[in-house]
Amino acid sequence: MLEEPSFYRYADPLADVIINLAEEGNGFPWHFDTNNYTVTLAIQNAESGGEFEYSPNLRTPTDENYDGVGRVLDGDQSLIRTLHLEPGDLQIFKGRYSLHRVTPLAGPTMRYVAIFSFTEIEGVVGSPERTRQLYGRVLPIHLERAGLRGDALVD
Repeated sequence: MLEEPSFYRYADPLADVIINLAEEGNGFPWHFDTNNYTVTLAIQNAESGGEFEYSPNLRTPTDENYDGVGRVLDGDQSLIRTLHLEPGDLQIFKGRYSLHRVTPLAGPTMRYVAIFSFTEIEGVVGSPERTRQLYGRVLPIHLERAGLRGDALVD
């Protein structure tokens, strides 16, 4: 289905399988994933908002496509697709090359999504900087893979 010869579970212990939750006023800003592939399972939606917006294959391994990214960030709707996921829906997504976001939520019910992450190369973990941005901490494996000492980033 992904037209890839193989792929591997994301080896990052903070990000390989997560339950993502968001509450009223929150969503997720435009971003590219660190991992190549993501499988999401919608568990619970908010009353409104929480739409999954994406621009498929906006960049490639050899072209960052800054012009296209800028157009999406400036609101060019011709490059954006919207997907409304219902609880129980399973999505397989190439987030490393497709710019995407979740629109802000409204209402008191939180949005829950299970996220399973995969990579093209075995053993991939996030960089210490990106991991700290996303999860507020790093583990020894993040430092080791970046060639840093254990005391380089203090939690």
